[in-house]
Amino acid sequence: AKCVDITLSSCTDVAYTQTTYPNFLDQKSREVIEYSSEYILISVLHNLLQGECNPDLRLLGCSVLAPQCEKDKIIKPCRHVCENLKKSCLPAFDAIDMAWPYFLDCDRFFAGEEEGCFDPLAKLRGEVDVEEDLPSDLPGTFIQFKHHSYSQMVRTLKTTASKCSHIATTYSIGRSFEGKDLFVIEFSTKPGHHELLKPEFKYIGNMHGNEVVGKELLVYLAQYLCSEYLLGNPRIQTLINNTRIHLLPSLNPDGYELAAEEGAGYNGWIIGRQTAQNLDLNRNFPDLTSEAYRRAGIRGARLDHIPIPQSYWWGKVAPETKAVMKWLRSIPFVLSASLHGGELVVTYPYDYSRHPMEEKMFSPTPDEKVILLL
Repeated sequence: AKCVDITLSSCTDVAYTQTTYPNFLDQKSREVIEYSSEYILISVLHNLLQGECNPDLRLLGCSVLAPQCEKDKIIKPCRHVCENLKKSCLPAFDAIDMAWPYFLDCDRFFAGEEEGCFDPLAKLRGEVDVEEDLPSDLPGTFIQFKHHSYSQMVRTLKTTASKCSHIATTYSIGRSFEGKDLFVIEFSTKPGHHELLKPEFKYIGNMHGNEVVGKELLVYLAQYLCSEYLLGNPRIQTLINNTRIHLLPSLNPDGYELAAEEGAGYNGWIIGRQTAQNLDLNRNFPDLTSEAYRRAGIRGARLDHIPIPQSYWWGKVAPETKAVMKWLRSIPFVLSASLHGGELVVTYPYDYSRHPMEEKMFSPTPDEKVILLL
């Protein structure tokens, strides 16, 4: 085998840069692969499965059609990755009466970890970038101030949780459109568990991918909470001992990566603001304000639990939006905030006008006096 650069258009974003011919299907050139039914299938699976298992299946297919090559040696993808993905994606295939693709046969084209294999989905979990080695004489509580790529952000959150494993853990609330995990780091005395009468709080950053200050502030806040707790800071210890804190630094990692690729000063204000689906997450959640005003005129109607209008689901709802909505249902948050950048703005419930056609009409909430006092 001889390693060559990957030039397949559907496989240019894999976690490695070189492959070899022939591949596992004995396809002997790039041209043969691009005209093959297998390559065409991985290119259209996203549409066939209505976005399910995207881009996991494409990357898994690329690991077979364009296997990793290092030092003129082929490295097989890991069997357990294939088996886990097959288990989670089979319902989507069953829904369209489609069989699992033969060229993704987990036994035939994949290898066990003891044989030496690679994880073709590692990039989706932020496991590709190599972290810079810090000087050995720095204290364990040292915080490094810099912009974090998606991979670096995930690694920093996992490292922070590892340093404070007795009070911190990481988890994912779902995936972005391009398949990146939406990682959260949590701080509490019982990480991973809701405790009765202990308030739940969350911060969300980077809803707009090119608004990066909130994202970095939450990454630093996570490191600060861990560091100060270990140093015995009484205020931080009181917060963590009596509150369950959830930090989601990046709700739009796809948009952030696009904005970062363009570079500051070159991308204007719009590049990376929206998701990979070209959706503005800040305007993708249901408008319950109008529904609240409508129900307010109905005698006996409840306003504390307003159902989402069925018409909302007729539009395009981003997977990132769905992930947050599912998150809200699973944890009884009592206080939340989303950090944006670029303007001095504070929004709160009932931030739409009572009459939708008059955007600037003052429509105070029932708590307006309390908010003014704050």
